[in-house]
Amino acid sequence: MGGPSALSWTAFWVCLVTSIAGNMTDRFTSQSGFNVVLNLAANVAAVAAMFAVMLALRPLLLRDVAVRPRPGRALVMFVVGAIVRGVVLGLLLGLMGTGEPRLLFRVIASVITITLAMSITATIVDLVRTSQARRRQLRAQGDDLRRAEDDAIAKSAEIQERATARVRSLLLDRLSALKGGRVDDLAPGLRADADEVIRPMSHEMVHLPAPAPRAAEPAGFGRIRWADVWNAASLGQPFRPLWGAVLLMVMSLSMLTTYNASLARGLAYAVIGGLLIAGALALLGRLVTPRLRTMSPGARGTALVASGFVGVVAAGAAWGLIMGAAGSDNAWRSPISIMIGGLVVALGLSIEQGHRRQADTADAELVASNARLQYAAAVAGAVAWHEERRMSRALHGPVQTAVRAAAMRVEHGDLAGAEQLLVEALGHLEPGRQGTGVREALAGVAKAWDGLCIVQVALPDDLAARIDDHPPLASSVVDICTDACSNAVRHGGAANVAVIAQPAGDTVELVVSDDGAPDAAAGLPGLGSAMLDDVSLTWLRRREGGRTVLRATLPLGAVRATAA
Repeated sequence: MGGPSALSWTAFWVCLVTSIAGNMTDRFTSQSGFNVVLNLAANVAAVAAMFAVMLALRPLLLRDVAVRPRPGRALVMFVVGAIVRGVVLGLLLGLMGTGEPRLLFRVIASVITITLAMSITATIVDLVRTSQARRRQLRAQGDDLRRAEDDAIAKSAEIQERATARVRSLLLDRLSALKGGRVDDLAPGLRADADEVIRPMSHEMVHLPAPAPRAAEPAGFGRIRWADVWNAASLGQPFRPLWGAVLLMVMSLSMLTTYNASLARGLAYAVIGGLLIAGALALLGRLVTPRLRTMSPGARGTALVASGFVGVVAAGAAWGLIMGAAGSDNAWRSPISIMIGGLVVALGLSIEQGHRRQADTADAELVASNARLQYAAAVAGAVAWHEERRMSRALHGPVQTAVRAAAMRVEHGDLAGAEQLLVEALGHLEPGRQGTGVREALAGVAKAWDGLCIVQVALPDDLAARIDDHPPLASSVVDICTDACSNAVRHGGAANVAVIAQPAGDTVELVVSDDGAPDAAAGLPGLGSAMLDDVSLTWLRRREGGRTVLRATLPLGAVRATAA
């Protein structure tokens, strides 16, 4: 209520309707002939003056509500505006001769009814706008995740195409020269290819930036339509007897007290009216709510509005009969006014409840969709990382080695051997070449530090098989463990490193802990952090119980399907 949506066009129209409805049943206003038109104009002017004052007060009372809601200040603004509306309406009616000013009565009635109308409307509008902003944020996150996935896929393809095209072109040129017998400057050319093209390219590929930043929170389907709001409002308990009765008693008390010239009689009539409204709404809840669930979605909203109208009118009619039998003056004016206000209150409470439920459902759908997108982005990032690392290793290792060796064979006159080496180098540029399994690769990591550090690996056989079925995941697991072990020994002086991998649904939970000293550079962005950002859903490195622990969650396999 005390947020940026405290004032809105919706609130203006609700207040105008409330003002006109209350004034039409006012015993101090004449509604005969042309007076009706004059009274409508007076209500429009009074509500316009009210909003003009509130707009002038908003910079003073609600200047920082975007950061911190101010419901108390908003309530003060509503009360001041309602006072202005009551005063202006009374003066205009008196000047036009269509009603008695009765400023005290009009101010009190205006403060009660208009403040309640403004509070309910501001709450609903704030709920609607907040949920809309939330869904816009979730959709923006979804768009970012889609771009991240697309960028990662594009990066993987670009890495493959750029590296293989250039190196393949060089090697094919050298093969053509070799087969054509043009070997005079072939050996220096091959060395230049290895040193000036292949080696720098392998280093460049390792240090490529991450595909795209991941969203901090997963957070589309979710869309809210008014039909959905009415459907959601019809579930559970759409009619709130207690709140409806309390609000209507407060709204009617000033009118009843003034018309009957007695606070005690006004309070008694207000309590009777509240009990009748509460009883009618409670009866509706028992009779109508179970049947709403069996109706078609399109009929629920209509049935909800119609039943609410019938219940409120029935309670108002009974109220009028009771007041008439008790000898109240103008017994039907208050019930008719409260019938109108009661329907607005009842429907407002139902809309607020239905919109809140529907907003929760829509948000949950968007969050689930974004979680799937985040998973997909991590899968794509793992593929891109795997591809860039595969090509980097191929260029830096076998391709560069084969080219250098071919140069040496050319110098020794072994042209056939040089040709075979160049063909093998070309083969390493082809996609889909498989390396060793993840268990053997991790065993190699442990063996590399043999004598310097004990690296213990706990990897269930079934999980290892699942990881090996997805080379990008296997590459990611091996690279993360390799980097973590290297940091632990080189920077932390660790004597013991434990690597634990375990399945968690469609993810892999990877934990690498060591007994080394804290790494001062661990929090700085580098190649390891970039890799974790690319390939993991979540990751965290911190000290736990005297050990440095890296926890990472990686997607295990293909992208998850979106839940229906």
